[in-house]
Order: sequence, then C-alpha cells, then structure tokens
Amino acid sequence: MASNPWSLAQAYAERDIAWPLTMRIRPALIVATAAVADWAAESDRRAGWLAHCLSRHVAGDWGDLDVDHRRANDDAVRTRDGRLLSRYDVPTWLEGGTDETALWIITDDLADPDTATTLLWPSDY
Repeated sequence: MASNPWSLAQAYAERDIAWPLTMRIRPALIVATAAVADWAAESDRRAGWLAHCLSRHVAGDWGDLDVDHRRANDDAVRTRDGRLLSRYDVPTWLEGGTDETALWIITDDLADPDTATTLLWPSDY
C-alpha cells in the first residue's frame, strides 16, 4: 500500500477544526494513499470531509459497516489489539474526481504504539 505523507493534523489546524473530544484510539501516524491525497488536494470541502471521517474513526464511529465488523472493531479497541477498519460512503455533493463510492480508514495494529492509520480508497488496497 503506497502512501503519501499527507498530514490530516495539518488539515485540522489549517481549517481550525478541533480534534474530537472522545477518542477511543490515538493514531501515532496518519497517512493517505496518493489517490486520496490528490483527490483531497483539489478541494477544501473534500479535505474537510476526510477530517470529519477521521474524527469519526478515532471516536469509534465505524461508519457503514455490518454488525460483525463493528463488533470486531469494538473488541480490538477494548483489548488494544488488532486492526480497525472504518468505511464511509462518499457523499453525492463530493462526487467527481474519483469513481470511488466509499472511503476506508484502517488502523493497522492497536498493539503497536507507532501504528499507522491510513485513509484509502477500496481500490488502493
């Protein structure tokens, strides 16, 4: 999975957006694939939506997942072990510039304090 060092924390700071008060996880490193970063760079609205999705992810709102995947994420957070996957449908008002209909956010390994959280399109996986 190729990634681009796109700083979502910088996007938060530039847009004066507060990090969520309730954080079930604390990402050590946040990256996006080149395709997601390029898409976001074309519009502040897109970058803002990605920041919103990341806020939901770290707060434990896994987005558009089935019950089994939600339960697996909740178990991983509770035991601080395992991988997290969130899925968010791309809103129609952001369509264009990509054929993707959903964004994935993956936190690789909660047992590793230096683990990466990656924003990617399903086709980037």
